[in-house]
Amino acid sequence: MKFGIKSSVKSRFILISLTASIGPWAVQAAMAATQPAHIASFTADQPTQTLSTRHKGWRDPAFGDMGWTHFSDWGTFQARKGHPVTITAVSSNPDIHPGITVWYRGANDTAPDTYVVDHFYAQSAPQFKLGATDESTGAVIGNIVMSLSTFGYDLDGQSKALRNLRGKRDGVPGQLVIKWVPQNTGTFMFVLGAVNPGPGASDSTIRYDIETTVIAK
Repeated sequence: MKFGIKSSVKSRFILISLTASIGPWAVQAAMAATQPAHIASFTADQPTQTLSTRHKGWRDPAFGDMGWTHFSDWGTFQARKGHPVTITAVSSNPDIHPGITVWYRGANDTAPDTYVVDHFYAQSAPQFKLGATDESTGAVIGNIVMSLSTFGYDLDGQSKALRNLRGKRDGVPGQLVIKWVPQNTGTFMFVLGAVNPGPGASDSTIRYDIETTVIAK
């Protein structure tokens, strides 16, 4: 088992994370678990829904380059091992560049799927917290075990890629298409935010609509 502690101060924030590797897992020490205000359920009968995000919800340099849980939007879907999944996100504003991270919530994930580990998230890492507690009541809700499945962001209209975050170009600014084959069967949860907004999306106080489609075969 290897542990590493990294502290960074960005603007007014102090972020402290503890990371451990246990086989395929990475462990993040965080504050009490929080519940996103909105988690859309994507099904075969309802594959397309409108989600929304603030302009830097998926990655904010002023927040240690982390994603904001409550400035992003969330969804869940069911998928099968070995069967391809496609998530397509199309922004109402081409200067809003979608970013998506997908996690698998399997048998070891005993907490309700309405909870995530904290008010921030790492875009390219698993989320793991034993004995998670509700931030409002302090009640123990179980273990949050979210195994990283895939991630990426829209790189169209931007000259420089962000390191290790899988920028994708398809020729359409404001659109992101992620395709992959899950290695598990069950419930998957994803976060949708925005990254590196263009000049036409400079308002940090509003949420921008993104039409999102999940096709799980």
